[in-house]
Amino acid sequence: MKTITDPQKEIPVIYEADVVVVGGGPAGIGAALAAARNGAKTILIEKFNCLGGYQTLTFNSTFSLVDPEVQNGIIQEIIAELKKYEGAVERDLSKDTRKRKGMGAVFFDAEYYKRLLDMMMEDAGVKVLFHAFGVGGIKEGNRIKGIFIESIEGKRAVLGKVIIDVTGSADISWKSGAEVFSDGFPQGPKKGRHAGYGYTFFFGNVDIPKLKQLRKEQPEEWGTLRVGMNLIQKAKAEGKLYGNRVHFLISEVYGHNRIWILGPQYPIPHGHHPWVLEDLSEGEKDLRKQAWSMYDLFRENVPGFENSYIEKTPTMLLLRDSHRIVGEYTLIEEDMRQGRIFEDSIAISNMPPDVFGPDDEHDMVNNLMPYDIPYRSLLSRDTEGLLAAGSTMSVDFMVWCATRYCAPSICTGQAAGTAAALAVKNNVNPRNLDIQELQKTLQDQGARTSVKHMPKEVLAEYEESRQKKIKG
Repeated sequence: MKTITDPQKEIPVIYEADVVVVGGGPAGIGAALAAARNGAKTILIEKFNCLGGYQTLTFNSTFSLVDPEVQNGIIQEIIAELKKYEGAVERDLSKDTRKRKGMGAVFFDAEYYKRLLDMMMEDAGVKVLFHAFGVGGIKEGNRIKGIFIESIEGKRAVLGKVIIDVTGSADISWKSGAEVFSDGFPQGPKKGRHAGYGYTFFFGNVDIPKLKQLRKEQPEEWGTLRVGMNLIQKAKAEGKLYGNRVHFLISEVYGHNRIWILGPQYPIPHGHHPWVLEDLSEGEKDLRKQAWSMYDLFRENVPGFENSYIEKTPTMLLLRDSHRIVGEYTLIEEDMRQGRIFEDSIAISNMPPDVFGPDDEHDMVNNLMPYDIPYRSLLSRDTEGLLAAGSTMSVDFMVWCATRYCAPSICTGQAAGTAAALAVKNNVNPRNLDIQELQKTLQDQGARTSVKHMPKEVLAEYEESRQKKIKG
């Protein structure tokens, strides 16, 4: 590859903080609020124009499988605040979570969520920088002491005593030379391939009564979230639908003549990677093409879509597997499936692996018990002062398919932010933090830190549901 030499420059330091949180998605939200509330001077760096990550930028405005007996603390505070504003929560199906009748999701208004997060950060004293792209770490030996950002002002530096990488793809970690996973599928014919890019969008001006009538008349084809299988398969066979998926999820957005679509996917070829600029660019163009192909198919063939239009496409693609830190401990699939309890656990997840294959595969079976997430999985193995949470923490591919979701991400983010603040307060490296102090601090703030603290009757409900799933 041809190269040029970038001459050394003096980079202005625009901010110094105790804790620097890089990434404004669910894990970053939990981390920044927790760090600031525990007394740390905190700055949150976000490359787009709002907080929320996939929940606001890709219209995935849900908390899936959320259960107050599993995920508590900041996440339940956020849900409670959303419910205070009339119309902000569109549907609350969380009562279904333990019985596993559905996803147990809370669906909410993404635009109000953006505003709510702004207010929460302001109240907590978090400094937020939008339109700032974290491009690397600033290191002295094996310790990270800040990050470089690029913005409209050019290259700048932000210094911090603890850095929390919650970029979703470990951008800061791998660009600063910390050890990371970049594995893809672990085995089988897809080994080494990445899951591909996902896509969501909105149809506007849909005749919802017509669609509801269609669901009633043809329940097998249109009565569930996975809709139009026969129509889609026929259209693909006849060359009338462009794309690699054979099913889509659609959901009415209540109070609007709108339909939310999740389904188009761009497969990343073997040897290619989701963080490569050319692949990202091709994926963006291809997925827009898929969305318009689907629009043409639905408008011409599905009652209720005759006068519809594509209202919105996402600000960014659904970037699935990418880099993750290599931590002091890597949580593996066996730990998850056995519901292993850890002495240094700082959060719980009840999310099973939701596996999107690199082509058209999708597999998700809710047959797991809640499981612990250890603090050591948040700690970089080789870089002092570096923490991670959410989809950036140290887990294997199958566990990542579960813990990447919003609910566990906010909880592990809260743990990382609390740990960072305590490390600064006690003047210790995060890896030398007293784990019992961290756990007690989280518990005092309403967070549940281990399965061993869950009520027996709640665990019994999960076990009953798990056995039903296993038996078929």
